[in-house]
Amino acid sequence: MSPYEMVMIDRNFVSKSSQLDYINMFGHGVFETMRIFKCDAPLLSYHVERLHKHSKKIHIQTDIQDLRERVTYFLSNIRPQNSQGGVLRLTVASGGSAGGYRINRASKPNCIISYRSLPTERKSRLSKGMKMRVCDYRLPSNPFLSGIKHLNRLDQILARSEWDEQFDDGIMLDQYDSVVETTFGNIFFRSANGWVTPLIDECGIEGVMRSLIVKKIMPMMAESIEVRKVELHEIKDCSEWFVCNAVRGILPVSFLSPNISWSIGENTKKLRRALSRLYPCYI
Repeated sequence: MSPYEMVMIDRNFVSKSSQLDYINMFGHGVFETMRIFKCDAPLLSYHVERLHKHSKKIHIQTDIQDLRERVTYFLSNIRPQNSQGGVLRLTVASGGSAGGYRINRASKPNCIISYRSLPTERKSRLSKGMKMRVCDYRLPSNPFLSGIKHLNRLDQILARSEWDEQFDDGIMLDQYDSVVETTFGNIFFRSANGWVTPLIDECGIEGVMRSLIVKKIMPMMAESIEVRKVELHEIKDCSEWFVCNAVRGILPVSFLSPNISWSIGENTKKLRRALSRLYPCYI
């Protein structure tokens, strides 16, 4: 994954290294990673609404319109250098503490926007399917923070450290061995009764692409969708499944270690086509 090529902190463009000085040392913040296509963020409204909702929950005040304007301003300034697409990260972090872990409610939050090129491996994953494994690391239960994309990503870092390049991603289970998500996306699988995605109620992230698929793509296609607890054997026994996020879109899975293989399913292909009709960046 390439480093971020452009960084803006509170409307000031800075060197790449400077962004680290502004991230709160306690990880008190939230962030969004969004797809950029032709100098536009197609899912911007979804991202800023989620960030606003989640920042409020962890006691950081944001303004939706201000967030939109900051992203628009950033994109207008990088337009000459980057027109083919990439990944934008929008981070809102606490402006500082009042000593120890005490929140300084008078401080203004820091808003950091950064940009990098689109990962180059996506086409291979779309054509051949993802190679997956089950992570040994288990997600801890924390209902209050469940669903929130906060800055503390230690769970994902530890899970991702379990393999090198032989797999594309890993399934993450909770403390009760229920399926939650992968290290970088949400899971959908095809059961005998239709599509299923794991319930995010005690841990995990409610991804923007997950919400878009559940609330917009599935109803548009008259597809049934269950949101519930999922056991690992259901994934192993399903006819097809995929991983999704707002940067990569829908990524079909073709292999789960040690020895389970799938063909890329027709239902997954239909969902991908429906998504790309609405948002051509996900072709």
